[in-house]
Amino acid sequence: MLANLIRWTAKDNIPLAIEGPGLLDCHLYRQPGRLILHLVNLTSASTWRQPVHELIPVGPFQVRLRLPTDVRGKRARLLVSGKGASVGAKGGWCHFETGAILDHEVVVFG
Repeated sequence: MLANLIRWTAKDNIPLAIEGPGLLDCHLYRQPGRLILHLVNLTSASTWRQPVHELIPVGPFQVRLRLPTDVRGKRARLLVSGKGASVGAKGGWCHFETGAILDHEVVVFG
């Protein structure tokens, strides 16, 4: 219900969609000619209580991202895992899949 309220308030103009198992904190940053997506794994046996004593890997995740006009979205680099991602683009959106995320991942779109 909360997700539907947010979509309605934003007039369905949300530039990021992520699907997959686990609890992620997502932050999307824009720099000239690129986007940076920071994904933080919040999944734990003691979620919402501190401190976290164990990291539980989550994923894979399917990511869809609306591209600004100055970002081509032809490639994505996953900086933490050191991998590249196969990116598809259609109608101003790009999509790709991450592998498992243990603690966090940083994705740079160029």
